Amino acid sequence: MLRSLLIKNYALIEEVTVTFDRGLSIITGETGAGKSILLDALGLALGERASADFIRKEAEKAIVEAEFDLSKVARVKKFVEAQGFDCDSDTLVIRREINRKGTSRSFINDTPATLQAIAAVGELLVDLHGQHEHQSLLKPERHVVFLDEYADTAARIAEFAKYYDEFAALKRQYAALSSDRENSDRERSFLEFQLQEIDAVDPKPNEDQAVTLELERLEHSEELQLTASQLHGLLYEDEDSIFERLSAAKTLLERLYKFDPSFATQLEELQGSLESTRELAIALGRYGESIESDPNRLEELRQRELLLTRLKKKYGPTLSEVINLRTKLQDQLAGGGNAEEQLAHLSEQLRSVQTRATRSAIALRDARAHAAKKFAKAIVAELVTLGLEHASFVVEQTHERATGSDEFASCVILDGTCHQATRQGIDHIEFFVSTNKGESPKPLVKVASGGEVSRIMLAIKTALSASEQIPVLIFDEIDTGISGRVAQRVGTAMKRLARKHQIIAITHLGQIAAFGDYHYAVEKQTKSGSTISSLRLLTAAEHEAEIARLLAGEKVTGESLNAARSLVKEAEVLAA
Repeated sequence: MLRSLLIKNYALIEEVTVTFDRGLSIITGETGAGKSILLDALGLALGERASADFIRKEAEKAIVEAEFDLSKVARVKKFVEAQGFDCDSDTLVIRREINRKGTSRSFINDTPATLQAIAAVGELLVDLHGQHEHQSLLKPERHVVFLDEYADTAARIAEFAKYYDEFAALKRQYAALSSDRENSDRERSFLEFQLQEIDAVDPKPNEDQAVTLELERLEHSEELQLTASQLHGLLYEDEDSIFERLSAAKTLLERLYKFDPSFATQLEELQGSLESTRELAIALGRYGESIESDPNRLEELRQRELLLTRLKKKYGPTLSEVINLRTKLQDQLAGGGNAEEQLAHLSEQLRSVQTRATRSAIALRDARAHAAKKFAKAIVAELVTLGLEHASFVVEQTHERATGSDEFASCVILDGTCHQATRQGIDHIEFFVSTNKGESPKPLVKVASGGEVSRIMLAIKTALSASEQIPVLIFDEIDTGISGRVAQRVGTAMKRLARKHQIIAITHLGQIAAFGDYHYAVEKQTKSGSTISSLRLLTAAEHEAEIARLLAGEKVTGESLNAARSLVKEAEVLAA
């Protein structure tokens, strides 16, 4: 669960730390006080886009830190550890820092983390539903996601995706080989030309580096010879050379040693220097004698370098890539003669994968169909409790034939015909709904009002609560478009959902706020000419007063307080 949230210098918030507990936490406040800022900040901590615009104008950086208790979500702890982050205790701390340059730093348990890593962990911890999330219900392509969560089809989807990918890879090979066969003469001639061009030069591994080094040596042979000779003379041959000076120094040091044996180490070191100097001088002399000016070899190397450079420009950019291409061309040309056999073998493999993929797709289809009936029944039951007594809900499952007459147009064949497929299977899922008695269900995207969409989303979340493994659910104004008794039913549903999940809900309705196990108020004040938002946990009396304010407006009367107390008591009875 979410234990605490620290927000510092973010939007209207100067600094606030709020602690949460299990159950249903309600957040209320005046319009513009900063209720949604809290959820925006949490979203930032969980990997949402960062911007310097979020930072308060008086500050240099904004900080958001979320602390989670993983004691009841071992799978999340294992995932965090698998990503390379320490998680010895049951505490997970995610922190984001944004500076004025618009860049951000992210940490998981004080270890630097990528935004992708934080987002991946966040997806396992928090499910945040605002008006934007409600809109996902209005996108038919998202409906299969909800059904799959309910049906727990992740393993079946993974199995089908494996076959789908295998089929796609084989089909690419088949298409490439078919194309090669159709254009075999032209293609083979081109491949042979490339191979001949490389063979004509016959490059060796790292030859370009060796040629460059030898070329450098030959082009500067006179300078190298002169420098080696000068060094040899300076070290050994010249009058007053380093060797002679060291010899003289040795003679003097031997005198010291004669009367003071403590110079034994220094004398030994000086003797070593003499030997090293002589060896170096001898090596330089031999080097200088070995260098010869060879115009023919120089020209030969220049021509070789030119040939290698041309090859790299055309087939490189490195010589190793040219050599690898040479091997590949040889293999392609060697295998070109048995294209028919290869195509026949690939066809056999494709049909084999089609058989397995079709079997997997059918199993996935049937699992969804079986779950769809239970899912629809569960949604209707929830919608009835949420005030839509005449609601009907249908999960439509359809499939489409693949375009084209190619026997390998798809990895799935039903009734002898290829059907369209994605990595998620062959099913197109769409929700149909009717909220009025006597009306036949129509596509949800066309008939549901804002308030109905909110209730349908809550119904789905309630239906998924048994299988959904995300521990924290957050609802931002799920009460949009509802009021009165319907709001009370929504509160009851969220209270029941809070038995299995930690629920945090922003609301402006007293009927929903009355169900809160904890009630937080967002308050706005002016400090030093700046607007600041704060959040505090209300006492039981303040909880009732805030509900009264939601019911009656700014002026809380004795009548509105009595109404608030009645709502709280009624909520206790309904949630029992």
